[in-house]
This record gives sequence, C-alpha cells and structure tokens, in this order.
Amino acid sequence: MKAASFQAIGQVIISDKKKPNCDDGGLIIKPQFASLCASDIRVFRGEKNAKIGVTPGHEFSGIIVDKHKDVNSFNIGDKVTICPILSCGSCSFCLGGLRNRCPDRVTLGYDSDGGFAEEVYIPDKIIKLGHLFNLSHNTDLKIAALAEPLSCTFNSIQSIGLEKEHSLLILGGGPMGLMHAILAVHIGVTKITIVEPIKERRALAKKIGVKSVINPQKNWQDLLLNNFPDGFDKVILSVGLDKLIEPALNLCKKKGVVNLFAGFPLNQKSIIDVNLIHYNELKLIGTQNASLQNYIDVLQIIDQLKNVDKLITHVYKLEEVPIAYQDRANLKGVKSIIDFNM
Repeated sequence: MKAASFQAIGQVIISDKKKPNCDDGGLIIKPQFASLCASDIRVFRGEKNAKIGVTPGHEFSGIIVDKHKDVNSFNIGDKVTICPILSCGSCSFCLGGLRNRCPDRVTLGYDSDGGFAEEVYIPDKIIKLGHLFNLSHNTDLKIAALAEPLSCTFNSIQSIGLEKEHSLLILGGGPMGLMHAILAVHIGVTKITIVEPIKERRALAKKIGVKSVINPQKNWQDLLLNNFPDGFDKVILSVGLDKLIEPALNLCKKKGVVNLFAGFPLNQKSIIDVNLIHYNELKLIGTQNASLQNYIDVLQIIDQLKNVDKLITHVYKLEEVPIAYQDRANLKGVKSIIDFNM
C-alpha cells in the first residue's frame, strides 16, 4: 500500500509499505481525511523527535474495513476518529484520567505508524483505552479529522478557566490560535483579540467572528493596552516564540492566566521578568495534548461548532504529502488536509 514515511529532517516521502492486518487483534481503518499538524512540521524541521521511517499523521478520521473477531465494540463500516495515544493505563496519570501525561505513552504518527497511509492498524490497546470513537451518521469526516487538535484546544481553554465574560488574547493566528477563537466563540466569549503578522490569517480570523485582529507592527503592545488598560483576563501563546512570553505576561491582567500552548524548539531557553508573575499574582501554565474527557466533550459539540471548515485552506492527495509539508513549512495557508478520496 502507499504511505508517507518520515526519513530525515526535511525529508518525507511516499513509499510502498506492507499492508497491515489484524490477525493478532485490533482493527484496520481506511482513512478518509488526515490533517497536517504544526507538530508534524516541527519534526520536519528537526525541532521535535519522531521515529525514522514512521508514517506520520495523528489527526485523522476514517472507516473501519477489517477487525479481529474479538473486537465487539466496533463494526466494519463504522465511521471513526481517534485519540492517537497508547498509554500504560496503570500509572497515576492514567488512573487520574490524564493519559496524555503518561510517561510511557506512545503516539501514532511519531512512535508508530499513523494516518498518512491507505490503511492504518489500530492496536487493541487503543480500543480498550477508549481512544477510538464512533461518529454519528451526520458528522462530517473532514471535520472529524480535526478532533485531536480541537480536543487539545479544548484542554487549553478549560485549563485557563475561560468563561464567556472574560477577555481573551491569542498571540498567533495560525490553525490552533484560530481554533481557540472558534471554541471561545462557541462558549459565548465576545472580547477576543488575535495578534497575527500574516495578512491571510488576520483576514480569516475576522471571517470566523474575531472583531479585534492586530498586526504586530511597532508599538502593538501599547495599542492593546490602550484598549485593555488593565490587561486581558486570559492570554494564550499559540506560537512557539520565546520572545513573546514576556509580552504575554505584560499583557495579562493581575490574577490572570497565561498559557504556553505552543511547543517550542528543542532545548529552548527563555529569560523573563519573574516579578511580573510575583507582583501581579499571575498563573503561568502550559498545556499539551488532551485527556480522554476532552475528546468526549469535543465530540459532543463537534457538529455544532461553526467555521471549523474555514480553517481548511489547502487539500492534498496522499501522493502530495511531501508537497503539503513544504507548503506548510513555508507558512502557506492555514490548515492542510489530506483527502483520500481524491
């Protein structure tokens, strides 16, 4: 079968791989849509590690085409999406519902083969963990392929305690920054500001309902403080630039929360004025991945979310995955989708 393969920094190819089987358990999914993530690009750039030769793709949806005889909770023909994490299931994090923090977790698309392939093997352990999700007949599989990033974003807004009356500042209007805005709008937040240097992304932010969209030109922080002199209740750093950590703290209201949502390059160090945290009683947190409950909550509202489809600006065939990587690395478009029906 045809599958993408991560070969080295800056090199993803399409090759022939052995077709998977479920003779020893689990099931087989035929992907319908798979999404390219910023984390995939970080691997491509050498800023994050992945197994050499692995098939990338941890954001995907599809249809079950085969299963082991002992799998009773799913049927051939079911529409599904996935939490791509295999955790131990027995550590304190797993037992506390935080399998995304399991120290022994393995992730599809990084440590074992993921969704950029004609067929994907889903091990029995993922099924037993509850990390494979049946979708309703009406759910758009293209949108369902984004369940993973939406769940990570949901984890973020829950972790900062975002409520509809809060003011929210999002630094970075890429796919994840815009997903934060979509979920914030869904819960009723009206005071949303996005700071983004790319014109196309600023225009898209306005299309999805963000009224305050700022180009970070000279004195952009002063401009924000003119509009919000006390600062913002919640600030999300949705781009991995360490130079923005201190501005995020400066722009946060006293007793507010700053979330370092984006991943940073390996071994990245940052110097910040810690007194901003101390004297303003700020909370500086980070979130990464999502819990099982985050997935459950997102899938309950995924059919109600507005404007998610607008984030998909580029669609590729499986054979075009290497082109998709190059385009995304060059910041072309917003969210890129692999359509297996093309």
